[in-house]
Amino acid sequence: MRKFLTPLALALLASSGTQAQTSAPPRNMTFQPVAQLSQASLQRQPTAEPASPGSPRTMPIDWDQARADARRQANIGAEIAATRLAPALPRPSNRQAAQVANTRLPVLVPNMASLSSSPEPTVLLFPQPDFYTLSIMGDGLVIEVFGTRLAHAVAPDALTARQLRATDPDALRISATEYGQVADFNRYGAAYTVTLECDNPQSDPRCADDVLVRRLARSLVIAAGSPGEGG
Repeated sequence: MRKFLTPLALALLASSGTQAQTSAPPRNMTFQPVAQLSQASLQRQPTAEPASPGSPRTMPIDWDQARADARRQANIGAEIAATRLAPALPRPSNRQAAQVANTRLPVLVPNMASLSSSPEPTVLLFPQPDFYTLSIMGDGLVIEVFGTRLAHAVAPDALTARQLRATDPDALRISATEYGQVADFNRYGAAYTVTLECDNPQSDPRCADDVLVRRLARSLVIAAGSPGEGG
C-alpha cells in the first residue's frame, strides 16, 4: 500500500531524522486523546469499528476528500513557490516525528508565515496511529495542534448537544482559557484542536482574543497521513 505522504511530509521526516531525539512531550502539554461526540453522531457512522461499551471507537476517515484537498493545496503551493514567497512551515526536531507515516488520519499543520518568532521556535511532533500532537514553542507562546480519530459516546444531554452545535461560520468552536485560546473543529471524520498558551496571557495580544487562533486554524494544511493497508 502506497503511503499517503505529501511533499511537506517528506520534509518533516527528513528534518526529524537529522535532529536530536526528544523522549517526551513538553511538561505543559495537556490534551485528551479522545474526541467527545454525541451518541447520535456515532449512530450516523455505520462503518465505525465496533467497540465495547465505554471504550474509544475508531471513526472512519473520508480519505477521498483528504486526497482532493491535498491535491488542491499542492497546486496552490506550487503557484506560491513560483513567486519565491513560499510560506514557512513547521519542521519537527524530534526523531519520533518520523513515525508520522503510520498515522491513520490526515495530519494537519499550520502555516507559520503569519508568526514572527525570535529565536526560531522549537517544533515537536508526537504521532500515534490514531492521534497526533504538534507542539510549537517559542517567544512566550505555545501552539499545539491535536488530531484524533478516536471518539467516546457521551450522554445526549441538552448542554452537550448545544456545545457540539456551537460552531461559527468557520465551523470552529472557539473558547477562551486561563492561558489563551482554543479552537475545536471536525474534518474528514476526525476531531482537531488548535490551542494557544501564552506566558503572560493577560498582556499578550496573541492570547487576548481569538484572532490568532482563528488564523492558525484556517491556515492548516495536510502534511501526512495514511489509510493503511487496504485503505
